[in-house]
Amino acid sequence: MSAPKDNKERADSTYVQRRNNRAADQDRRKHILYGVVGGVIAVLAIALLVWDSGFFQKRSTAVTIDGEDFGPAVVQYYYQQAYVNAYYGAMMGASTFDPNTDPADQMYDEEKGQTWRDYLLEQGIDQLTQVTMLCHAAEEAGYSMTALDESYLQLQLDSLDRSWRTSGNYANLKSYLKTNYGTFMDEDTFRGIAADRVLASSYQQSHQDSLTYTDEEVNAYYAEHTNELDTFGYSVFTIQAAVQEETDEEGNPVEKSDEEKAAEFETAKADALALAQELQAKLTAGSDAQALAEEYGDKVYNSSAHISAVGSNFASAQYADWLYDASRKAGDVTLAENDRSDSFVYNYYVVQFDSRARDESSTADVRHILIGAGSNPTEEQYAAAEESAQAMLDQWKAEGGTEDAFALLAMENTADSGSQATGGLYTGVSSANAWDQNFLDWALDPARQSGDTGLVKNESSSTKGWHIMYFVGWNDPSWMYSVKTTLKSEDMTEWMDSLTAEAEVVQGSGISHIS
Repeated sequence: MSAPKDNKERADSTYVQRRNNRAADQDRRKHILYGVVGGVIAVLAIALLVWDSGFFQKRSTAVTIDGEDFGPAVVQYYYQQAYVNAYYGAMMGASTFDPNTDPADQMYDEEKGQTWRDYLLEQGIDQLTQVTMLCHAAEEAGYSMTALDESYLQLQLDSLDRSWRTSGNYANLKSYLKTNYGTFMDEDTFRGIAADRVLASSYQQSHQDSLTYTDEEVNAYYAEHTNELDTFGYSVFTIQAAVQEETDEEGNPVEKSDEEKAAEFETAKADALALAQELQAKLTAGSDAQALAEEYGDKVYNSSAHISAVGSNFASAQYADWLYDASRKAGDVTLAENDRSDSFVYNYYVVQFDSRARDESSTADVRHILIGAGSNPTEEQYAAAEESAQAMLDQWKAEGGTEDAFALLAMENTADSGSQATGGLYTGVSSANAWDQNFLDWALDPARQSGDTGLVKNESSSTKGWHIMYFVGWNDPSWMYSVKTTLKSEDMTEWMDSLTAEAEVVQGSGISHIS
């Protein structure tokens, strides 16, 4: 019987060993499984951290234009440009955009189902498409940035660097860019955007400058648009009939019934018409418009005596066709009307024709550097600005005094943002420009010659101070400059349309990261 017992013990031992082996195997499998699961979790955790960092999103393609891929950072930049335009439009009451509501949550076009986000994104991509196609066209033409362009680009980048350093709100440029241009923006991307914009603008201007027109083309256009291009001399008196607002003793507005408003309006119209006819009779009898403007100053809504204006400036006026009439002669007088009765307003215009001519006066091309003294400077501030301007002019002369050097100096120092990118250049300056009169008098002095310089005091612009002037040269007569400018504008629009029409624009997965 001992043998079976030994066998049983060996069998039990084998069972226990097998059980222990199975347990050990299970433990090993668990360890392997836990190891694999732990590894997966670790990988997922790392992936999540990487995702949260924007690594993948930043490298995704938001849009492809003409074969070139652009990530979310670039599209976000142009989206924000469109957003800023919409914001200021809303501030001026020019749009329904609500800056306090997410653009994705407000409709731009109900009929199309287009939200403001959709619209702003469309605008941003359109602008990016224009820049891209201009850059591609420049590359194909072998065109590169000029030295002045390079300087302007560097000024922009220097300004960016100053912005974050002087604000005191950012630890470094990286945080400044992310805060102001989106999570995915970095310095290299921003530099690329800035460089593309400068190149695109430069090539666009270069193409425009290359456009020329024959005398036959210019004269043909003038013949078809004489009313818009001729300069008219005339006087106009505006007499307005309107229902006046009234207040009680406490300053509260007095409500009027529709019947009361209508009665008051009819009386005001009759009085206004009588005054208009009185002025009309005096002008017809030979009274001077300027003397009448002074005599009736507080009785008329407004008056302009013996003014001069290009025909296109008053094309929408009620009396425009009368002035345009080729049979007009000096001294002719008319009475025109503008009925706005739905708003209880009615205007009468007494107009006297003085003259009509094609403006043959020469236009001028000038560069300038505005040394600002402030919006309402004291004499001391004016004097300090003049001293700085004179020192800058003297230094420029001492270093050779070339036009290129002046242009660079303008880029670096002018307070006139409108001409900074062009090195202070304004072309086609004429007496019709509504600029500081001292500036115009200097620029249009008949004795002016190329290379002339001087200092001019600015007393009427929003930023006052002293201009350092550089006379580039005389340009076409005013009427001809206007014709060529219009022809160039039309041709440039057609050229840009043809460039962008050729572009294949495809949105990618990265477009979802734009907000």
